[in-house]
Amino acid sequence: MTRLRRPVRSHPFDGADDERGSMAILLMVMLVGLMLSALLVPMIITQDRTTRFDSTRVQALDAAQAGIDVTVGTIRGSVTGAGTAVIGDSSKLPCGPVSGVVNSNGPAAYSVVVEYFTFDPVNEPYPSSNTMKCVNGYGTFDPGTGTTTPAFARFSSTGTVGTATNGSTAGRTITATYTFRTSNVNILGGVVQIAGSGSLCMDAGSAGAPAGTAVTLQPCSSSSPPAAQQVFAYRTNLSLQLVSSITAANPAGLCLNSAHLPALTGDAVVLSQCSPLLTQPVVPYTQQWSYNDNGQYQAALPTSATTGLGVLPDLCMNTAVQSAGQAVVLSSCSGAANWIPSPSVGPGAAALPQWVNYNEFGRCLDVTNQDPNHSFLIDYPCKQNPYPGAVKWNQLFTALPIPPDQASVTGPIYTNDTANGQRYCLTSPGSLNGYVTVQSCTGGALQSWTVYGGSSSLNYSTKYTVVNGTMCLGLSAPNAEIPAWSTIDVETCAGTTDQKWNAVPNVLTSTLKNIREH
Repeated sequence: MTRLRRPVRSHPFDGADDERGSMAILLMVMLVGLMLSALLVPMIITQDRTTRFDSTRVQALDAAQAGIDVTVGTIRGSVTGAGTAVIGDSSKLPCGPVSGVVNSNGPAAYSVVVEYFTFDPVNEPYPSSNTMKCVNGYGTFDPGTGTTTPAFARFSSTGTVGTATNGSTAGRTITATYTFRTSNVNILGGVVQIAGSGSLCMDAGSAGAPAGTAVTLQPCSSSSPPAAQQVFAYRTNLSLQLVSSITAANPAGLCLNSAHLPALTGDAVVLSQCSPLLTQPVVPYTQQWSYNDNGQYQAALPTSATTGLGVLPDLCMNTAVQSAGQAVVLSSCSGAANWIPSPSVGPGAAALPQWVNYNEFGRCLDVTNQDPNHSFLIDYPCKQNPYPGAVKWNQLFTALPIPPDQASVTGPIYTNDTANGQRYCLTSPGSLNGYVTVQSCTGGALQSWTVYGGSSSLNYSTKYTVVNGTMCLGLSAPNAEIPAWSTIDVETCAGTTDQKWNAVPNVLTSTLKNIREH
């Protein structure tokens, strides 16, 4: 018997289960979507802010650099003159802050604070405490030294891109140090005053005086610089040159010469074509004038430079009386006039073992009156002779040589008195601003001096100084006993030119250095 199979019927709830499963999946997808949206939105916002922040940081840095460039350009444009006669003019320097926009169509801007210094601020821990004063329209001034020309400037430039908002930088700041192109080269040329008059100087009559013009006494020029017809340079060949006579047509200029060859008593001192500076021996020898022990300009013989004795004739520059218009003539050195050349007239041929002061660069360390017992030394016009070995002992000082691989050497500085055969050492008083003397050498601490040379490892403030302990050999005011010449003392080391001996010029080139972000 065949059984009939009952038809299979679907469960009445099967369709509802499918629908419930689909709804759960949908809800889950929606929930995940919402969660992802919640995560992505802040990420997108943050990315946008980061992009804007990075963009404004770059623009702000560019703006800060633009501020540095503008300030350097302004400084380099602070000049006077034209053509080859352009020189820097500190009265035109920007005092700051220097501010502006990078582009008139954009928000990027800069503001630069400028500080000026007489020293390199990179080498000082707190340079801002010793900045030069700066007043717009008047320029820079250093109260400590009286200097008006800066050697360095420091810039602090802040670049911004509009007002700082959410997502943009408040600005970026960079600093840089600018080195001015400067030189402290001493330029020869000054007046030669006759002692005793108080106000009479050598005078050529006019700046363009021709050859053959007789030199006379005239009231000393009070202008700065002095009147050109009174400005003479004492050159290394011992000639006295009228500086204004140097022209394109006559680059050698005119020098003082005796009216006759050989020179005679009563000869007028006249202008004559200068011998070329490097010509040795000087031709004519009548252009050689030795500043002697008595402060006189003494004539030469044709053999003075070659005999080894430096013998000079008994002929010195003099005037019959000290009054305006009197001719300068040659007469016996006995009783002849003494002359007081200003330091800028120059040192002639002076060199080691003479010690030339760099501030009074026509004057040398000198044992006063050739007396080793004198209570102070002086900075006296550098003594000369066509034969260098004939210069008197009281301006000849010997120190240990600085080894080639060293910046300095320490030891005694001495002179040998040829009158008594004794050696005397430069002696510190041991107290600030006290007079330096010479005394018999003992090897004590007060006779130990550190002499610094021109090593590139040294700052220029240290170069060419002579130091006892912590004090530097320098210049002090004249003593009433001998009022014409500065005295020698020890001072707080300051790197000033009056504390430098046998120095060479400090020439700085224009550079921008030590650039960094703060």
